[in-house]
Amino acid sequence: MSAPTAAGEGTRRTTPIAGRGEIVVAGLLLVLAGVLVHGNLTMDVVGDGGLLGPQGAGWLVAVLAVLVALGLVRSALAKPAPAREAAAAVSADTNWRAVLTVFGGLLAFTALIETVGWLIMATVMFATVATGLGNRNLLRNVTVGFILASVVQITFSGMLGLALPSGLLGRG
Repeated sequence: MSAPTAAGEGTRRTTPIAGRGEIVVAGLLLVLAGVLVHGNLTMDVVGDGGLLGPQGAGWLVAVLAVLVALGLVRSALAKPAPAREAAAAVSADTNWRAVLTVFGGLLAFTALIETVGWLIMATVMFATVATGLGNRNLLRNVTVGFILASVVQITFSGMLGLALPSGLLGRG
């Protein structure tokens, strides 16, 4: 199956999944839900933990992720052919560099927060996401990220008594 493109550029091949990017997002949400369910089932909890214990948020997010994933799949499969073709044409213009930069920043934050620590990784994550979204002033991105990460660190540690991972800065 092929569809005409703009300005007489010929035709482009379309696939059954073209214009159904929701299915990819739904798959990622189901993977997230699976990881959360596994984490909740293998978590060592002292006592029963209760509804709002350490597992409560994990179960809530897992259920919400599954519900949203099911809604996305339903929406993608119900989308008529003209709407799929329009969505496929729009997705051809996706700025994949920005998407991968933001995703890379979030992935690095998740993978390195325990080792490197909250303050450094939150700063790096903010700067990476801001840069990926189009702000090219790296010094400002890092400065604003550091200030925001510091405020969160002070709020959690000083005011709430909760320790965020200190990583490299806590060793000594």
